[in-house]
Amino acid sequence: MRILAICLSLFVLVHAACGDDEKPGSGAYETDRPGEVENPFTLPPGGLEWVTYLVAANAPAREDLFGSGGSAVFVDTAIRFGLARNLEGGVTIDGFLAANSRQGSGTGVGYGTLLAKWNLMKGETGDSGIALAPFVRLPIERTIGGTSRAEYGVIAPFDLELEGGWELQGSTGITRAPEGVSEWSTQWENQVSLERALTARATAYLEIQLESGKGPSAWSTEFGVTYRLSPRALMDFGGSAGIGRDSRGRMGYARVGWGF
Repeated sequence: MRILAICLSLFVLVHAACGDDEKPGSGAYETDRPGEVENPFTLPPGGLEWVTYLVAANAPAREDLFGSGGSAVFVDTAIRFGLARNLEGGVTIDGFLAANSRQGSGTGVGYGTLLAKWNLMKGETGDSGIALAPFVRLPIERTIGGTSRAEYGVIAPFDLELEGGWELQGSTGITRAPEGVSEWSTQWENQVSLERALTARATAYLEIQLESGKGPSAWSTEFGVTYRLSPRALMDFGGSAGIGRDSRGRMGYARVGWGF
């Protein structure tokens, strides 16, 4: 309930600051959650985006952090920046307000993620496309993550504009992550999201995720609403829940993003 109150307060404050007089249009953009690649679009050269992502999660919603047990409240902050036409870079910092797991507990900065996104193909109207995004995730505070080794991988996001206000968005990717003292595991991560425009500003979405590799495959679902505060500001709030016996745990989140 405390996290929900924070999310609602943040939404009200940002909405008041941005005002209601701006209409979405050609300047509108889509954002990624910190440390993730959810759409194939890139910022223009010199463009800048700042995103903050507030999350409350239980195990095994973040198995990369908790293993088989634990919980945390964390704030991820990301900066995306346009490098060239169809090319952008990004930096994400995971800040943990509270973390407790079998690997350790504490607060502070857990991970830093560096990524690049290259838009390979874009539709004539700019509403669809495919991209390629390599990344590396670096542990900063070992007592939180339980490892001093980095993970890396590549993600291929896609977006397809459908008729009647519907949109299909998703990605597929391979992640190579450390496991134990010296071993490594390879995970194949997939997600597909169906979005529906409710109003000129609000969009609802339902996303299905699948992770497979070592051990049983894990299914989960994500659902929420994105609200466009202005042509350059977004608010996103929702939740995630596992599907099946070997699925992820639960988490709730809120996200605010600004493009400059």
